Amino acid sequence: MTARGCRTGLAVAGIVLFLGTAAAAADGAIVLRGARVLTMDPAKPEAQAIALVDGAIAAVGSAEDIAPFLKGATVYDLPETALVLPGFQDSHNHLIWSATAAEDISLTDVADEAGLRAAIEPTLSKLPDGAWLRGGGWSVAVYKDLSAKALDAITGDRPAYFEDVDGHSGWANSAALKAAGIDACTKDPEGGRIERDAQGNPTGLLRETAMALVGDLLPDYPEAQVDAGLEKGQTEALSYGITAIIDPSATEWMLAGYQRADGAEKLKLNVEAAVKIEAEEGAAGAQRVLGLKNRYTSPHLEVTSVKLFVDGVIETGTAALLEAYVGSNSAGDPLFTQEQLDAVAVAADRVNLQLHAHAIGDRAVRMALDAYAAARKANGARDSRHQITHLELIDPADIPRFKELGVIANIQALWAYPDTYIVDLTEQKIGPERSQWLYPFGALKNAGATLAGSSDWSVSSMNPLEAIQTGVLRQDIADPNGKVLTPQHKLDVMDMVAAYTINGAYAAFDEDNSGSLTVGKRADVVVLDRDITKVPPTEISQGKVLATMIEGVPVYEGEGLPKPAGP
Repeated sequence: MTARGCRTGLAVAGIVLFLGTAAAAADGAIVLRGARVLTMDPAKPEAQAIALVDGAIAAVGSAEDIAPFLKGATVYDLPETALVLPGFQDSHNHLIWSATAAEDISLTDVADEAGLRAAIEPTLSKLPDGAWLRGGGWSVAVYKDLSAKALDAITGDRPAYFEDVDGHSGWANSAALKAAGIDACTKDPEGGRIERDAQGNPTGLLRETAMALVGDLLPDYPEAQVDAGLEKGQTEALSYGITAIIDPSATEWMLAGYQRADGAEKLKLNVEAAVKIEAEEGAAGAQRVLGLKNRYTSPHLEVTSVKLFVDGVIETGTAALLEAYVGSNSAGDPLFTQEQLDAVAVAADRVNLQLHAHAIGDRAVRMALDAYAAARKANGARDSRHQITHLELIDPADIPRFKELGVIANIQALWAYPDTYIVDLTEQKIGPERSQWLYPFGALKNAGATLAGSSDWSVSSMNPLEAIQTGVLRQDIADPNGKVLTPQHKLDVMDMVAAYTINGAYAAFDEDNSGSLTVGKRADVVVLDRDITKVPPTEISQGKVLATMIEGVPVYEGEGLPKPAGP
């Protein structure tokens, strides 16, 4: 298991999509029986069988309750050790962007010059003159010689640009820096940093908003690459039992890609999207987001939210902290002033847009909470369900404010274990006292916050079972006897299941339609090969998806699913 939980490309080996049974769903019921049905509905927490008719849940209960639906039904007699759940909802997944970029050069796990050359040269030899080399996936925890010169030795005078796995740093060669006009005289943009050597010359590393100086020069992705990438990414999501996502930072080309797929009846996932507003654009950005909401609405796609990047990441010193980093006078600079952030929050909230804030450091978390409080004061209290995501470090005084303000804690539980990022790049920068409040999910739960589960794919694996296990154990999946990260912040397995089902639906304002196996709701279902609430926690991530169904239509079949009986 690599840092941040298996940072990989598209892992679709062994996947079998099968749509031939769609006719059965339309002509009669689909019945699942023989396994435990965990509904996530407190009115009827468990059942023995479920019937799906015309895309909705028609019955949940005992074998007798399902009996009226058996005539003409397609019946799956499941292993008694299996588990039926509502479809998983990934509340922070960069699906179309990550899947499209997966066709670029991957620097994942590149650790030395030989590996860097091996990753780049095959593409370099195929590109036409003048074309950019582009890609991503490098990690500061793995590769150290992050200089333009290191790239120049391989790329020559062809411009090259690679984003890191977290999307908060860019690595450019000399030709790319020249194309962007970046030299020793170039000032750092607001909210960004150009890394420089002792003589003041740019090294090739660009942080936060400085990334756009080069990134904005890259050509648009061809539609064919976008469409193919989305198809592969969706296939992987379905194989993990994911039936709905929130795309947290969708640009117009991404929205167009989702809409094209939906128009071609290829988009199976339900996608809600957030659109980024930066400090420079300010409150006026809310109207731009509304315009995109109006243009890009289709049966499985809706723009619902504004994305706010409040800070960067701790490992590069760009996360905004309340107190300085260890050994430094800097506490990191937020990407908004409080006044700017408040103005955007008030404007977006006023037109009923949800807010989805990236906040890593404790100062950034506080700023986001303060902005949400400002929106409530200006516009009045409403059921806004604003979110803050990542939440790596929270000051204890701010934890009760999540419940007080109705703010959803959007968590990536797969990050909450002592990997290289934590041990070597985070704890060393913030010290032992603050490190006790890293990813304080247990404290948030105990304070009454609503937790929604997510992956931040492709920063980390989108497999919910890996995240569920890590949220419960806070330990490396690959080392069950290894160190535990801040065990006081562990969650129960049912907390994590709720985060990926009913709470995910709540975060998307979709709990009336999904998130639990309740009669009348959309028939989004995942069947697992084991009951993850009863097996030893160290075995949760070993679970496999037997089937995924969306609107009552089987869209993924895994090994071990019994063949159905029926018409």
